[in-house]
Amino acid sequence: MNQTFNERVTLTFTDHVAEVMLSRPDHHNGLDWAMIDGLLAAQQCLTQLDGLRAVVLSGEGDSFCAGLDMASIMGEAARLPTLLAHDAAGINPVQRLALGWREAGVPVVVALHGHVYGGGLQIALGADIRILHPSARLALLEIDWGIIPDMAISVTGVGLRQDVLYELAISGRKVSGEEAYQLGLGSRLSDTPRETAQATAALIASRSPRAVAAARELFARGPGLAQRERLALEAHLQQQLLAGVEHREAVSARMERRTPCFD
Repeated sequence: MNQTFNERVTLTFTDHVAEVMLSRPDHHNGLDWAMIDGLLAAQQCLTQLDGLRAVVLSGEGDSFCAGLDMASIMGEAARLPTLLAHDAAGINPVQRLALGWREAGVPVVVALHGHVYGGGLQIALGADIRILHPSARLALLEIDWGIIPDMAISVTGVGLRQDVLYELAISGRKVSGEEAYQLGLGSRLSDTPRETAQATAALIASRSPRAVAAARELFARGPGLAQRERLALEAHLQQQLLAGVEHREAVSARMERRTPCFD
C-alpha cells in the first residue's frame, strides 16, 4: 500500500509496518497547512489498517521537521483559530499532531535527523521510541515568537526530565542529537536513524502482537497508578497472555528453534 496526503505526507504499509514520511524536503519539512492536514489524515488512516503492528515516522531530505512554517501559515491567517478549537475529546488539531500517533494502538518509532525544531520536536515526543542522529539539532523555538510549546507537550513530556523541557521551552536553546540523548529526549543514537527505526519496527512487528500491546498498556498506564494498582495491572495483563494462542506459539517456536508465526 502506498498513499499520499496533500502532496506532503506519504504512507507505505507492508509486512505489518507502516511508514509515515513528511515529504516537503525543500522546506526542511516545515509545517504548512497542507502538511498539517496531511499528517492528521495519515494518522486517521493508521487507525484503519488491518494487521498494523508498528509505525515508523520519518522525514524526507535533510531534516525531520523544522517546525511551523510561519510565513505559509500566516498566508491563510483566517484558519488560525481552528488550530486551537478542541474536539469532543478536548484535543485541538495541533495537539493531535503529537497525540494522534498514540491512537494507532501500536508502537511508533521516529527517526530524527537534521532540524528537529518547534513543532517538529513536539510531534516526535508523541512517538514511543526516538532514534537520534548524533548531529541532529533539536529545539523548542516557540519562545522566539513569544509563545509556548502547545502540541500536547504537557502530556507527551510526562516521564521526561521536566527541568530539561522547561529550560528548552524558555531559552530556545538548540541541542545536538548527542546532547538530547544524554538529556533523555531520545531512546538511541544512530548514524542512520531511518534505517535503525525501520529495523526496530520490523523487530517489534515480528513479536507477539498481544504481548506488545500488553507491554504498551502496562508502561502507559502504570506510572499513573499507586504501587498496589500497578502490580495488579501487571499480573492481570500477564494472566491474559499466559497459555494464549500467541504465548503457545512463541514457546513452541523457541523450543523448535524456528521463527514464530503470529499471522
